[in-house]
Amino acid sequence: MKKHGNRKTLCLAAAAVCLAGSVAVGSALAYFTTYATADGGARVILEPSQTELEEEIYDKTKHIAVRNDGDADCFVRVKVLTGELYKDILEIHGNGWTRDPEPDEDGFYYYTYKDIVPAGTVTPDELTVEIKISQLESTDDFNVIVVQESTPVLYDENGNPYADWSLVLDTVRNGND
Repeated sequence: MKKHGNRKTLCLAAAAVCLAGSVAVGSALAYFTTYATADGGARVILEPSQTELEEEIYDKTKHIAVRNDGDADCFVRVKVLTGELYKDILEIHGNGWTRDPEPDEDGFYYYTYKDIVPAGTVTPDELTVEIKISQLESTDDFNVIVVQESTPVLYDENGNPYADWSLVLDTVRNGND
């Protein structure tokens, strides 16, 4: 009779092992059936872009370009500031530059360059700020300050590039009389 009891215990133990094994196999099979493959690669750059303003003034016009000295491509935009009295004597133009539709909290507009600025290059199109001196009522000196910002190039799920200006990496401010 004792021999028969050992066989029963042995069968129950074997059934328990099989049951535990089948639970583990199910999750292992689920692991092996849920995978994804990928081809190609992408260069990951951990250093932010570093940009510099390039400004020249001649013929009562400030010529502005932005140089990307960093290792990553970026988007750039600039804001031109001057005193409230002098806002109306500036004419701002530039092929390749668009004025943002809404002003910032101080009433000034950003001018965004339309294309990506690759690493090691300069915006090929200048933004020009013409100063209409003949319209001045005063002979006092004044500053035209340029604030430039850059943000990394991001890509949507379809691979299209876009700029997220809440991720501004680099801001440069420069002012000349």
